[in-house]
Amino acid sequence: MTLRLPIAIRAARAAGKVLQDKFAGTREIHSKGKRDIVTDADYAADHTLRAIIHARFPHDQFISEEDDATTRKALWARARTPDELALWIMDPLDGTTNYVHRLPVFSVSLALFQANAVQIGVVYDPIREELFAAERGGGAHLNGKPIRVSATRVFDDAVIGVEWARKQKSREHTSSILRRMLARVMTARAFGSAALSLCYLATGRLDGYLHLSLSPWDVAAAALIVEEAGGRVTTPAGRAWDVHAQAYVASNGHLHAQMLRFFR
Repeated sequence: MTLRLPIAIRAARAAGKVLQDKFAGTREIHSKGKRDIVTDADYAADHTLRAIIHARFPHDQFISEEDDATTRKALWARARTPDELALWIMDPLDGTTNYVHRLPVFSVSLALFQANAVQIGVVYDPIREELFAAERGGGAHLNGKPIRVSATRVFDDAVIGVEWARKQKSREHTSSILRRMLARVMTARAFGSAALSLCYLATGRLDGYLHLSLSPWDVAAAALIVEEAGGRVTTPAGRAWDVHAQAYVASNGHLHAQMLRFFR
């Protein structure tokens, strides 16, 4: 275990405590665009993550959903150079719409990007006190215990997770694919937190998952957790995923080829 993983776990738990404490209170809500909102809780959790990690690793850098585009662009450029920059990709509140509507399904997502790959992933659900974590090559865990994807091999028995993109065109494409999938699978679920949905796949609660418009902070931590739990994550074309892919298909591995057929 690297030194950064326990610090990431501590930071995620602390940010989750901030979200939990604010959950029942009055929200300060601001619009960032169509179907895109941010709250005072997002900013408070963001501050907590940075403070805890910076106290231990003062030279580490951060990319957050709440940063401006210019800052993110500059940091991504640095992350692609060989200077071994430790870059934390974080979503302090994944599931903001749920949070605003007091739906208790949201999470803190935190990933370490270094050497051009995600090395650490932590996702914390403060309501259920479930902490999912993975380190590249070290397996995936839920509250310290190893987890694995499901063994489902028959597509008719599968439970598929899905989320709805903000862009109308992506929503319509998702709807078209899901409609055809629903004719075959057991059922589908949409939880409203991409990070948690992917972690549910990692621990066998879902058998597959698709999202056609994710940002790096939505997917970085949870995709690593899925892979370390034995699952597979690709683009809809079947190519290896990276944090900039935007569209993702994830599965327990057994069902992956069948899921990809729906995108052809």
